[in-house]
Amino acid sequence: MSAATFRKTSWAIVASLTLFAAAARAAEVTRVVSALDGDSSFDFNLTASWTHDAKSALIKRETATPSGIQVHPDLKYAQTQDLLTLRADFGILWDVGLHIEAPLVLSDSNTLSFDCDNPGSTDCVTAANSSFVRDQILPNATGSPLFKSPTRRGFQNLGLGATWAVFNERRDDTKPTWMLGFDAKLDVFKDKRYDPANPTANDATGLGYHQLIWSTWVSKRFRHFDPYFGAYYMLPIRTNGSIFQNYNPATQTSVGPQQQAGTTIGVEQIAWENPRGDQRVTIEARGHAEEHFAGRGYSEIWEPLSGSPGCSVAAGAATPCRAGLDQLEMVDPTNPQGNPQAAPYPGVTDIDAYGSFGGDLGLNIQVGRYIRFRGLFGLTVDMPHFLTNANAGVDANHDLVVNSLDKAEANPVYRESIDLPGRRFRVEQTEVWSLLLEGSIMF
Repeated sequence: MSAATFRKTSWAIVASLTLFAAAARAAEVTRVVSALDGDSSFDFNLTASWTHDAKSALIKRETATPSGIQVHPDLKYAQTQDLLTLRADFGILWDVGLHIEAPLVLSDSNTLSFDCDNPGSTDCVTAANSSFVRDQILPNATGSPLFKSPTRRGFQNLGLGATWAVFNERRDDTKPTWMLGFDAKLDVFKDKRYDPANPTANDATGLGYHQLIWSTWVSKRFRHFDPYFGAYYMLPIRTNGSIFQNYNPATQTSVGPQQQAGTTIGVEQIAWENPRGDQRVTIEARGHAEEHFAGRGYSEIWEPLSGSPGCSVAAGAATPCRAGLDQLEMVDPTNPQGNPQAAPYPGVTDIDAYGSFGGDLGLNIQVGRYIRFRGLFGLTVDMPHFLTNANAGVDANHDLVVNSLDKAEANPVYRESIDLPGRRFRVEQTEVWSLLLEGSIMF
């Protein structure tokens, strides 16, 4: 072989290897932004994603009977939410990127109606046998649906985050792409509240707590398949003045919002690819599981449970406090007016730990070097769990009894009418259908 022929063959081999390395792209969940990388000073991506969620669930209620505690149907819950998330990613170092995102709630509303699929049947719930109506949780509710929330709109939080690709398959195809991420979703916008005396006064979407999220993602391509795995943990930190208040540090047994952790396992099947033109089409399938730890949170009935901040226990008050929910019977030396005391219920409740499981199927299309699209459709189900399960308080004097009339022992957010076993609310058959459409411009 001549020297010229050897040089030509060598260059052909190098070019082929270079092309193969460029084609070794990671899955969408491990897409890397970088900087100081050859001819590209830094990567910059703009992404807009729209998510539509449709949620349904059954609200049931415990009843104490001589034979034990039974669970009976009560209400049906339905919610729809449209969310537009705007995000910008930019590389700052080799395989290190920062991002900022702002989720904008376009519309979020829910309804409660009686659980009655067969009118006239013995198991049909109506105003005559609904415990929600019987206990005067909605004292003036009439018509159908029984309750309709205000339509909430606005920015939910401000997200700041960083990602680091410890390994990058595009640089070294013998290794997977492994990313570490941290996100801080800051509660800087108005928090959502509900006042039954003025239902439309607050249509905000803020949660009342910051979210610190640690995550990791790994993907590795094998010919026409690109499997991936991810995990995350979310730590909420309640903000000052939020709905998550610590009314009595000595006796309130649960204060903070629910923590979350989850995993995702998925695969992208490369249906078509043109490495030279940075084009490809992949079919994506994934499953995910989340654990919602026990804590306080916005349940499906948090708005109807909320009491008016201006309610009064005085007879004939324009905005009366609901007996059993917005009133506390306590021995309190600092209150010369005696009992009962006005204590408007905050709405958020002590929610049991529960798991969520679901899956998605979708399509990813990269049109070229600068544009890509993504679509996912899926279903998530929540395991049955109690929505109202606060502890009665603490046994301060060690007499083996928590005295609900003693401020030194009683939990200020405990309400016997909804937290006592035999009266608790429970949610079952929760389904959330989701549609995600996403587009990105990449520079």
